[in-house]
Amino acid sequence: MDSSTTEQLGKEVTEALEKGDTAGALERVKKCLSDVENTPLNVAITGESGSGKSTFINALRGLGDEDEGSAQTGVVETTMEPTPYPHPKNKSVTYWDLPGTGTPNFKAREYLNKVQLRQYDFFIIIASERFKENHILLAEEIQKMNKKFYFVRSKIDRDLRDSQERRPKTFNEKELLEKIRQDCVNSLKVNLNNIKSDSVFLVSSFQPEKFDFSRLLKMFEDELPSHKRYVYLRALPNISSQVIEMKKQGLQSVILLVMAQAAVASIVPGLSDLNEILSLSYRIRGYVECFGLDEKSLSNLEERSGRSDLKHLMKSPFVIHEITSDLVSRELKERNGAAYMRLKSFCNWIPLLSAAVSGPLSAGACFKLLFSALDEIAKDAKVALEAAFGCPE
Repeated sequence: MDSSTTEQLGKEVTEALEKGDTAGALERVKKCLSDVENTPLNVAITGESGSGKSTFINALRGLGDEDEGSAQTGVVETTMEPTPYPHPKNKSVTYWDLPGTGTPNFKAREYLNKVQLRQYDFFIIIASERFKENHILLAEEIQKMNKKFYFVRSKIDRDLRDSQERRPKTFNEKELLEKIRQDCVNSLKVNLNNIKSDSVFLVSSFQPEKFDFSRLLKMFEDELPSHKRYVYLRALPNISSQVIEMKKQGLQSVILLVMAQAAVASIVPGLSDLNEILSLSYRIRGYVECFGLDEKSLSNLEERSGRSDLKHLMKSPFVIHEITSDLVSRELKERNGAAYMRLKSFCNWIPLLSAAVSGPLSAGACFKLLFSALDEIAKDAKVALEAAFGCPE
């Protein structure tokens, strides 16, 4: 959330509290938090038929090609209309599999009107070989709309494997990757003068922890508008420690809003401490699911990696145990101390103290619990990833 939004929220909440409208102040904070967490993000993936668009979408969503809800893949053109694929755990983010260009069904000149390019936030243009006229045409039209686009050269794992099989004695992975990258850049420079070597991303959808996948995800984050960044970061797949850290920082960015909500809620008549515990439980449960450490996701990760002990490697009590009100209440007390709980309970009996002391107390306690819980859950996600796939930093 940018500073101007924060400043405006602070002004509105202060005005409401000065008028004695605590319920109105709380609603303003809740609305701001909801807007941040539910801003829609639509990402278009396009390119020629057979370039690996659907598999790439599945990798972005943290799914395998055979998982429930995955994008359909195949050696023939399977996408006949723009097809939406919502993120499985973050419905605000939708990846759109656009029809392949250059097929008998969709000629390049007809394509732009068919897929309604203006509705998407940014575009990923994929090629499994060199980029061609159709790709450049798309890029030029996207440029006219002042929207971002990224060139992705897919199936890099296949190219490396084929080259190593053909030339085992002279195979050099680094040199081959640079050759492929430069070939892509040269084919694009004919019409797009501002294309540089780092404008092309070499990826493998089957091995997203390798090559340029993490760099691509970081580029998305850097160039997205601030109001879209949070929902994007929350939807990232756990493909590397770097990406997990990006996701953690994104989640940290809204903790101040949660603190504000806790502070205002603590002085609203009729709201009990139970409401605070339930809110914290919901938030922490979201952290665990976001990092793929819930029961179902961990089980799927064990199945994919051939491991059976990932749950035993986890340290956070919120990953090890079911997240209940009792667990959150206990952790809140342990991480803030018994003195905090006694003081807060005392303040709740005295209205003047509740407004002056209980609010800041609740905000500080929520911050401490959420910040520490998020940090340890992210650490567990890195441990699980390393144990499952041996992924480098």
